[in-house]
Amino acid sequence: MNPKFNQLLASLLLISIVACTQSPSDKKNNTKNVSEAAANVKQAKTKFTEGVISISITTPGSTLGELFQQIDPAKGNISEQMRQMSEKLSAKDKALIEAQTKKNGVLNMAFLMLPVKSVLYVKGNEATAKFDALTYHGENHVDNDKRTGMIYAKSQNSKNDITVNFAGDSFKKLNSNELDIKNYNVVRTAETDKVAGYLCTKSVYTLKKPSIVPKSEVALSGTSGTVYKIDVWTSAEMPQSLNFLHPLYVEEKAGIMKLLIQYEKDSDFKVLYAFSRVDSKPVTEAEMAIKQNKTVYDYEKDPMQVGMKMLGIIFGM
Repeated sequence: MNPKFNQLLASLLLISIVACTQSPSDKKNNTKNVSEAAANVKQAKTKFTEGVISISITTPGSTLGELFQQIDPAKGNISEQMRQMSEKLSAKDKALIEAQTKKNGVLNMAFLMLPVKSVLYVKGNEATAKFDALTYHGENHVDNDKRTGMIYAKSQNSKNDITVNFAGDSFKKLNSNELDIKNYNVVRTAETDKVAGYLCTKSVYTLKKPSIVPKSEVALSGTSGTVYKIDVWTSAEMPQSLNFLHPLYVEEKAGIMKLLIQYEKDSDFKVLYAFSRVDSKPVTEAEMAIKQNKTVYDYEKDPMQVGMKMLGIIFGM
């Protein structure tokens, strides 16, 4: 399989289930990534340390993505839900979806992996994410201080599930989910916006040398495996530790509340990851806990078996 395709696939999988487990204290500060505006803005909100965060993950400009967002995994029979929605589409929308599907190529697999519902429970430097995608249910707990975590994933279409322990840099062996700052031009803007009630400032990361897709891959645009551009919205009232739970780690010292990710320069395929609601309140042990099987795999000891089982679950097997 094309190594570029492998890299892209790993990135898309990580968007939906893998939380980066590196501790903020272990990161090297190779560049001044703090948005001065975000750090100095006076806000009415108190600093968030514990509570529940609702997350919205959408695909702006994609008719197919908007369609998938209407599906509710809790209602079951996803195929039937898709069939019913398809029947209601106009000829214009069907043609638009066909054109976008052809243009975006393998990036369309992201629709299978992106959660349609996602909630994040935060207690100090510990966090638990619980979410549903079209083909699987996922739960992920991370302890940033101990550099440990556990993932539970279950197929929406079968009884297949898996529980996986990970520690330290285990997931870096699968795929580095960190943006390499030296490859990007960074512009700190004066633009501000309220995200879930918190005032945020915007920074724009743009790849210095966009990848050139070989002619043989033109039919599958979006296969270079790069991230071309990211709009990053940060708030000084959000803890930096939450940045390690995002689909892509960007080294900002203020808390990131919104990311707009564009994978390819010439593709309109984008993923918008944003906090839609933040409730500061006590979090219970039950909310922090995740489901577990009797057999718990260790990713460090058996990454190949874990990877194959996880792929099967994500692709609905």
